[in-house]
Amino acid sequence: MNRTEIHWMNGFESIPEQMVFIEALPGVGNVGKIIVDALIEEHDSECLAWLMHPDFPPHSTMKDGLLHPPRIEIHQVLLPMGLPVIVLTGDSQPLTPTGQYEVADKILKMLDQADAELLLILVGLQGDVEEHSIHLVCSDADTRDAFAERGVNASTTAPEAGMIGMAGLLAGMAPLRSVPAACAVAETLGSTVDVITGQRLASWVEEKLGIALEISIDTTESTAERIRREIALDQTELDSLLNPSEPSPEFYV
Repeated sequence: MNRTEIHWMNGFESIPEQMVFIEALPGVGNVGKIIVDALIEEHDSECLAWLMHPDFPPHSTMKDGLLHPPRIEIHQVLLPMGLPVIVLTGDSQPLTPTGQYEVADKILKMLDQADAELLLILVGLQGDVEEHSIHLVCSDADTRDAFAERGVNASTTAPEAGMIGMAGLLAGMAPLRSVPAACAVAETLGSTVDVITGQRLASWVEEKLGIALEISIDTTESTAERIRREIALDQTELDSLLNPSEPSPEFYV
């Protein structure tokens, strides 16, 4: 039995059909999270649902003066030129492999039912100082070939060690749930919040994939500063609760 709970918001009872979904959670450099959080802050957006699971870190957070449970949020964002996309983001992911699997499976089944056009997963990859590559990574041949026809070739070697955590499960399991999915993987030094790599990844998505994100530098920087504060607070609050043997958030791609 999947223990993931969907809490619908603002009168919604399902997600829109045939949409592009963009997902990012905390990870190496938080490069994907910078983008998706900035999208929500920069453009008109509405929260559709929360995804909750008992294996999330036991830490409720304050937002707009109210206390909220640990969760992944699903937002509909209206990009410039009237293009709507669905954004999935959150401050954490389940602390157990079982929890990560259950949440990933719930998300993919929702996207399958909604006949998703594409699930785009934005992640960071630990790299060298002089390395600034961005890799497109696919998990099924049809999606890879569709990008190739548009002149965007998928990597066959990077990330060499694969991907773990929610990002790896969402990408790897997507073909099993009939969801077209791809990862945009940006190499980063892995600082807590890598604003420069986040901006570079956003530009790559606009240029290569034709999705007009149009995030201002001011919004990106203010979003990054908020993420830094939240990371520091989360670490302080959870140090006494989490098993010291658990990987740090940067362990997850």
